[in-house]
Amino acid sequence: MTPVTPRCTEVVDVTATPAPGSPPQPRTDRPLGTAPAPTARRGPLAVLGPGLVLAATSVGAGDMVTSLAGAAGYGMALLWAILIGVVVKYALTEAVGRLYMATGRTVIAGLGSVGRWLPVAFFGFVLVIGLIYGAALSSVAALALSTLFPVLPVRPSAVAIALVSAAIVYVGRYTLFERVMSVFMLAKFLGMVVLAVVTLATTDDPTGLFSSLRPRLPEGDMVTVLALIGGVGGTAGIASYSYWVREKGWRDRSRLRVMRADSAVSYAVTFLFVLCTTVVGAGLLFGTGRTITGNEGLAALADPLGADLGSVARVLFLGTFFLVTLSALVGGFNALCYLLSDSLRTMRGVPDAEAEPHMAQHSRPFRLFLLYCVVAALAVTFLGRPVPLVLTYAAVGSLILPLLSGALLVLLNRRGVEPVYRNKITGNVLLSGSFVLFGVLAVVQLKETIGGA
Repeated sequence: MTPVTPRCTEVVDVTATPAPGSPPQPRTDRPLGTAPAPTARRGPLAVLGPGLVLAATSVGAGDMVTSLAGAAGYGMALLWAILIGVVVKYALTEAVGRLYMATGRTVIAGLGSVGRWLPVAFFGFVLVIGLIYGAALSSVAALALSTLFPVLPVRPSAVAIALVSAAIVYVGRYTLFERVMSVFMLAKFLGMVVLAVVTLATTDDPTGLFSSLRPRLPEGDMVTVLALIGGVGGTAGIASYSYWVREKGWRDRSRLRVMRADSAVSYAVTFLFVLCTTVVGAGLLFGTGRTITGNEGLAALADPLGADLGSVARVLFLGTFFLVTLSALVGGFNALCYLLSDSLRTMRGVPDAEAEPHMAQHSRPFRLFLLYCVVAALAVTFLGRPVPLVLTYAAVGSLILPLLSGALLVLLNRRGVEPVYRNKITGNVLLSGSFVLFGVLAVVQLKETIGGA
C-alpha cells in the first residue's frame, strides 16, 4: 500500500494575494493525489460513498429472509436484536477503515503481521466462498425475475445475471462502480420504504402491529435471535471496506471523521431497510401462521402480498427482491476479487508500497479472480448447486467474522498505533462482543454442517 507519509506535499497559500476586500483564506497542506477535504459549504455528506457501496453489497436476500421470518413469529418484538447487530457490524467496519488510515495497510496485510498463516487461511476461505457465491446469488436473482416474468427460465436467467454482474465489475473503475452501487441502494431502499408505508396504511389492526414492538426474548429460540444479530449486513463487504476507502483517497486523520460518518450512514440505511422489511413481514405474516423458509419462500410471498396489497405491490416487492440480490452479487464479486488479489499479494511478500499493480480493479490478479468467480458461478449453476458445496460455503463463511474481530482487537491495540487511531474502551468492548457473538454463530453453523453432511 502507499505509505501514510506522503512523498511530496502540495502547498497552496491563498493568503499571499487575496482578492480586494476579501478576508484572508486559510493555508492548506495536503498530499498530492488525494481529494481535498470536504468544505464547510458542502458538508461531509457530499463525499460519502464507500458506506453506500457496503450497504448495497451487504443487504441481501438473507437479510430479507431472516427479518421476515423473525417478523412472522414475533412481529416487531425482535428489532432490538437487529439494532444490536447493526451496532456490532458498524464497530467492525469502522475498525477496518481505521486500521487502513492508521497504517496504510489493508486488513489482509494486517492479518499477516499477526500470524503468517492468517492470509493463507483467509485466501482459502475466500476461494471457497467465491466458488459458490455467484451461483447462489444469481440463482436467487433469477428466481425473483422468473416469478415476476414466468416466461423467463431460471437457469439461463441466472447465467445471464452472473455475466452482467461480472461485466459491471470488469469495465468500471471505482468511481463508476460506486455510482452504480449507490443507485442500486437508493432504488431498493425506496422500494422497501414504499412497501412498508403501504402495509401500514392498509393493515386491519395497526394497534396490534405497533403493540408487537414491545421487546421480548423468545424462550428456547436463541438461535433465531443470534441469527438476526449476526445476519444484518455482510461478511466479505466488511473485510473489503478498506479497499473502497483506499480508492476514495481517505488516507490520513483529516478524513477519520468522514470515514466514521460514512460507515455510520451505511448501517443507518441498513437498519432502516431491515426495519421496513420487518414492518412488511409483521403486517402480512404475524399471527397468520404463514412463514418464510429460504429464498423460495421469499419469492412465494409475492402472491399473498399481491392479494393483500394489490398487483402493484407484488411487482414492487419482486423488483426490490431482484435489486437486493443483484446489488449484493455485483458488490460481492468486487469484494471477493479485492480480498483474493490482496491475499495473494500478501502471501507473495509484495510490499504495501507496490500494492496498486497487484490489487486494483484493472490489475491482472483482480480480473483473473473475477474470471474464477464467474466460471465457478456458471459451473455450479449447471451442476445444480450440490448440497455438500453449499454446506462447506456456509461453514467457511461463518469463520471470517470471528477471525476478523480477533485480528482487529490485536492490531488496533498495539503501542505503535497512534492514539487517535487506537481502540478506545467502547471499541474494545464492541470488538470483543463481536468476537464472542460470531464465534458462537460459527460453532452453531459448524455443528449444523457436520450434522447435515
